[in-house]
Amino acid sequence: MSLQKLKANTLSYPLRHCDLHTIVALEMFLKNIFKSIQEIYKFRYVTVAYVTTNLKSRYRRSVLGFFWTVLAPMLHYIIMGLVFTLLLHSKIDNYFVYYFSGAIFFSIVSATISRAPFAFIQNEHFIKKIYLPKVIFIQNVVIYEVINFLLASSSLIILGMAFGYLKLSFMTLFALIPILLVSIFLFGICSAVSLATVYFRDLIHIVPAILQAAFFATPIIYNKDMIPEKYYIFVYLNPFYYYLEAFREPLLYNRLPGFQLMGYLVLSSIVSFLLGYFLISKFDNKIVFKL
Repeated sequence: MSLQKLKANTLSYPLRHCDLHTIVALEMFLKNIFKSIQEIYKFRYVTVAYVTTNLKSRYRRSVLGFFWTVLAPMLHYIIMGLVFTLLLHSKIDNYFVYYFSGAIFFSIVSATISRAPFAFIQNEHFIKKIYLPKVIFIQNVVIYEVINFLLASSSLIILGMAFGYLKLSFMTLFALIPILLVSIFLFGICSAVSLATVYFRDLIHIVPAILQAAFFATPIIYNKDMIPEKYYIFVYLNPFYYYLEAFREPLLYNRLPGFQLMGYLVLSSIVSFLLGYFLISKFDNKIVFKL
């Protein structure tokens, strides 16, 4: 064997070994995901019980009950919508739907992340006494807020049709796709936040401030074109801006989001989900000792 071939084989061995190690690790990771899916299905009754119990307790002893899920956001959107419509209607076309769609979209983001710090802390008694996959607690938070969103979004439809600003069509159904993708994205965010809160309880007080800043950094009450161009970077760095744009396309313009935009949403949601799952898997056995 020549000296050149010997050097090539010597250099390529670590690379082949590294590639093999990566493949094995990836295979194990995918097997763990498949196992978690089986466990989530096995414990699906936990999610059903969590969602129904929280919805019932939220409106217990109220006269209107679940109707408040529609009435409360409707009253809020009417007040805020009228105020901002009077202030900004000349600068943004169909501002009524523009504001409502942004506000109701951000409600699922804000509500889900707000509950994330308590996902493990409030379920400490379950985690210490019985076995439940840790992803169940994150899943419960996301699914609960998605259902709340679907109930509350009916207020947007009712108000929009009542005032003649919203025209429903088959294209309107495609607004659900960005909601599905942002829910997957939020799973990763909530996993990181809930896990970090176990180690750093001050996040309970920090998260609301971050969400308030995120609200104003997202074009909800204003249009991106209304701010100086030098500040566009803060909008572009906000991942929720892209989900909101995709959500508004079918509602405002009766058209599908662009292929490039949807590609970004799919990729970012998958990456966020996998990172969140990786974090939960890595610290699965350590959470109980920090609660």
